[in-house]
Amino acid sequence: MKLDEKWFELYESLYGTTFNKILTIGTPNEGYENYPIKSLAQLRQMCEENYPKKEFYISLYDYDSDELAIKWDPQDNTPYEKYSKKNCILFRFIQNTDIIKEETKELTDVQKFMFTRRTLNLGNNKEIFEDVRKVYDAIEELFNIKSWVLFNGYNECYLYVFTESEMKLKNPTLTYYYFYKFIENYTGVKTLIYSQIEPFSQILSLPGSQNNNTRLYTKPYDITLDYLDILKNSQSRKIESFDLRQNQDTSSLEELFKTVDDEITKRKSEGNTNIWDYELDELFNEKRSI
Repeated sequence: MKLDEKWFELYESLYGTTFNKILTIGTPNEGYENYPIKSLAQLRQMCEENYPKKEFYISLYDYDSDELAIKWDPQDNTPYEKYSKKNCILFRFIQNTDIIKEETKELTDVQKFMFTRRTLNLGNNKEIFEDVRKVYDAIEELFNIKSWVLFNGYNECYLYVFTESEMKLKNPTLTYYYFYKFIENYTGVKTLIYSQIEPFSQILSLPGSQNNNTRLYTKPYDITLDYLDILKNSQSRKIESFDLRQNQDTSSLEELFKTVDDEITKRKSEGNTNIWDYELDELFNEKRSI
């Protein structure tokens, strides 16, 4: 079974034809292996060799460095933060699957699959889809920007906001952190994760790849779809069309990021070292009142 050609059109729109990324391939039972990946042609080759029997994960960001990103220490965020091309903001929403893991630990692979799919059909993921919609609406309300959303086929959703230009920030990790915190407080969502991850070294499910737990595919979906229709959408390995929402006016969002970044720099220069507990509500409240 081959990956549908339309997916490679999406990859070209999303990643370009040359890049510096990390590709992770494997299965929960056999383990995973990381590969350096530099081109769309190389990505195609890896997909042709391993699809659909293995899962695929790819770096969120392209790294503007002559050194392969795979050589960097995954415990040191410095090069990832420095070299990532910051042309998007990703929101990740994760549904807790502890119950599924507990109930399936003694089951066969077939029984695990059946139990997991049944649990999803009964509404296990409703909260993440509801939270995605809240953040989608908030981004549109505050910045007049439409987002691009995907479901990974199991327990996670991604919401992309693409910026018109690459953002140049002095404190990128902190600036992203405070923006996520603002959106979390503004919307009241519970499944958004950001404090537990390094934003610039993330890997995500490759769109079009299949999740081994559910046999569902990582696919973009229409934000207006009902819960079961989102699951149904991920049952098909084909994609008819896509709109990454890349050509929008994002100047107001970029301006907010610059304002927050400058304020963080100012606080640090004044000797305020409590960097994760700055009070920046005033900056965000100004945006809220526009």
